[in-house]
Amino acid sequence: MSEILKVLMLEDVATEAELARRELIRGGLNIEVSRVETRNAFIAQMAEFRPDVILSDFSLPGFDGISALKLARDAHPEIPFIFVSGTIGEETAINALKGGAVDYLLKTNLQRLAIAVRRAVDEARGQAARVRAESRFHDLIEYAPHAIVVIDQHGCIDIVNAQAELLFGYARSEMLGASANLLVTTASAQWHVLPPDSAASSGGTVSFELTAQRRDGTRFPAEISLSRLQTADGLWISSVIRDVSERWAQQERLLRMTRIRTILGSINSVILRVRDKQTLLDEACRIAFEQGEFAGAVVGVRDAETQVMRPVAWAGVDEPFLHALELIANEPVRPGQGLIGLALRDMHSVISNDIGSDPRMAPWRSQFLERGYRSAFVVPLMAGEHPFGILALLSEHVDAFNDDEQHLLSELADDISFSHDFIAKEEQINYLAYFDSLTGLPNRALFLERVGQLLNANASGAQDHLAMVLIDVERFRHINETFGRLAGDELLRVVARRLRDSLPDAGYLARINADSFAFIARGNCDAVDVAALIEKDLAGVVGEPMQIRDKSVRLTMRAGIAMYPIDGADSDSLLRNAEAALKDAKIAKVRSLFYTADMNARTAERYSLEGRLRRALEEQQFVLHYQPKVDLQNGRIVGMEALIRWNEPGVGLVPPLQFIPMLEESGLIVEVGSWVIAHAHQQYQAWSAMGLAVPRIAVNVSQLQIRQNDFVPRVLAILAVGESSDLEIEITESLFMDDNDPNVSRGKLAALREAGLTIAIDDFGTGYSSLSYLARLPIDTLKIDRSFITGMTSSAENMAIVSTIISLAESLRLGSVAEGVETIEQREQLRLLGCDQMQGFLFSPGVPADVMAGMLTLQ
Repeated sequence: MSEILKVLMLEDVATEAELARRELIRGGLNIEVSRVETRNAFIAQMAEFRPDVILSDFSLPGFDGISALKLARDAHPEIPFIFVSGTIGEETAINALKGGAVDYLLKTNLQRLAIAVRRAVDEARGQAARVRAESRFHDLIEYAPHAIVVIDQHGCIDIVNAQAELLFGYARSEMLGASANLLVTTASAQWHVLPPDSAASSGGTVSFELTAQRRDGTRFPAEISLSRLQTADGLWISSVIRDVSERWAQQERLLRMTRIRTILGSINSVILRVRDKQTLLDEACRIAFEQGEFAGAVVGVRDAETQVMRPVAWAGVDEPFLHALELIANEPVRPGQGLIGLALRDMHSVISNDIGSDPRMAPWRSQFLERGYRSAFVVPLMAGEHPFGILALLSEHVDAFNDDEQHLLSELADDISFSHDFIAKEEQINYLAYFDSLTGLPNRALFLERVGQLLNANASGAQDHLAMVLIDVERFRHINETFGRLAGDELLRVVARRLRDSLPDAGYLARINADSFAFIARGNCDAVDVAALIEKDLAGVVGEPMQIRDKSVRLTMRAGIAMYPIDGADSDSLLRNAEAALKDAKIAKVRSLFYTADMNARTAERYSLEGRLRRALEEQQFVLHYQPKVDLQNGRIVGMEALIRWNEPGVGLVPPLQFIPMLEESGLIVEVGSWVIAHAHQQYQAWSAMGLAVPRIAVNVSQLQIRQNDFVPRVLAILAVGESSDLEIEITESLFMDDNDPNVSRGKLAALREAGLTIAIDDFGTGYSSLSYLARLPIDTLKIDRSFITGMTSSAENMAIVSTIISLAESLRLGSVAEGVETIEQREQLRLLGCDQMQGFLFSPGVPADVMAGMLTLQ
């Protein structure tokens, strides 16, 4: 008889302790276990039970493993202490080993537990414990993923790892014995000194950021985590050092983008309320300088007569510099060598991200650099197809403008150009009319104003999803040229009248271009709904031919759609994006197109998928695969589940998740579900005729199927074909939670059960079933949802849920089946917990019928 080892377990979850105990026995140890949960019980049992080893969880209610470790080391340092925990971080593990723990294991990897306990006891009884602990401590430091530097009480470096050499560029011999200030700038001296009242004084960690310095003099932002290490030789400071340069760079890029987006929003707000060109340009420069934090902002406008480009609005620059900027604008315009000249000549934005080395800036470099300007961005302001001026932004930093910022700033210039052009035209023609005289509809200006008011009300009230739809009358120019302008005008009046009559909310209908109309669709939360609206409501507009000079002309239209708030938060952005979508619709020659590409794809895909599924049902493209259910005690196949697969010609097997939701949504699941039941029944009959011992075949049934009035007669009619049947109906737990009259569904299941079928609840545990109600249901089996099985080996909560469901099934005299079993560890834990059956990839995925027949033959 081997010696009995006394094991004291500090564990508050009984199932976790039981799994650890079984693992120790499986490892060949003869043990006696005492489990405690509280501090007082732990102290008492160390004295009374006198354990050979202590196994401790890391966190317990009102108590923690580090405190237990300290108690054990103070009272009984000869007893080896091992952490067995669900999760433990790198720094925590190091601190635990520093504090005297001999080892730590994760609960998801208990196979090493017996070996660790035997080794810990042997080492405690011998003299090698200290040497091996030091070796493990050294390995933890040396192979840690971050730089680790240990500093002695004199502020000198005593231990470094390989990552510290890589990070700082020093050889290990150069760092050891040197002052810890070797690794930081002079501003960070004494960085390694911890105040007595810091968190690290009680075993915690203090983290902060500073500027570190490499051997070559380069500097980088570093995150430092300091902790105390008290040994017999004195007090040490352990530091974990991480280079956070990339994080800082990302934060800076995010701040810059946020500032530019803020500028866009503020200037768009100005555009909406300002009707004076000079005020618009002044405000644009002020916002860019103050909110965008640029070093300077200048708008130059070209004189229409002299063609001289002169600054007309600015912020953050001085008068002498404006004179220099005027020279820059005017001198290089003809050869187009300077930034402004290039922007005006090529009509696109130009960037100099390093004025100090950019040859284009050589004639004016000193004037820029002496004012601290290191980068510049120039973008033309357009009036139609011609530039009327430029917007220049200046920065104190090199590489201040990246591609993303260039895109946003160009968009900003477009907004300023649009508004400037609009104001200029308003001033020129005293544009005060808001209605189209031909159709009587609001024009573009009034439409945008009304949409803006709607969006403002929507932002402060109900969060409706809106769609801006832009419609273009196809071949309008051809009608004008063929039948004359009067006929074209009459056509536009007819279109306007039909649109007004067809749309549910004609108050947001407008004629915005010669042959284009726009309207707002309200209360449509999905792109598919908007697409359906266009197809349905506009059918009345284009459906009836129009008579022009005794000839019948059928109208056709194309539409571009922008969704709020996805495609724009303001009316201008929505209309601009709807125009872009309309342009693409014309190119693609499709009736309608969404601005957001994924909306188009999703809408088209859903319509296409429904059509393909109808064809699949007609052409018998569906097949069944079968996944076995295995007895957890003897490993034999005791059941199977029929799984539908779609074998689409030219595509192959389509995963169920890609088409089953559409079957449900379209209602095709009723017919397809009947097909599955019939084919599973036929397969059962065929296997039986072959002399195979066929277990029950489970078939999933949707809520929509069960709620059909003829569900039970239809199933019984299918099963009446053949000599026998042994099917099981699987339903989801939510059937009874979502049912308006659950007694009806319960009666249907009871009728099937009386006919010889069995009933299983699939994905059990994900709903909110009442236990009293569950006990009254006509069911035979609970199938535990795979999400709990997947997490049971790493989560005490999931383990408890699985154990509870198994116990519930046993108490209600129901069978229990675990879904999604993929590992041996899951199988063994389920077997220990008393689960009846399992199915999952550990034994077999779903397989074709011929493969399943072979598996049954080998039984």
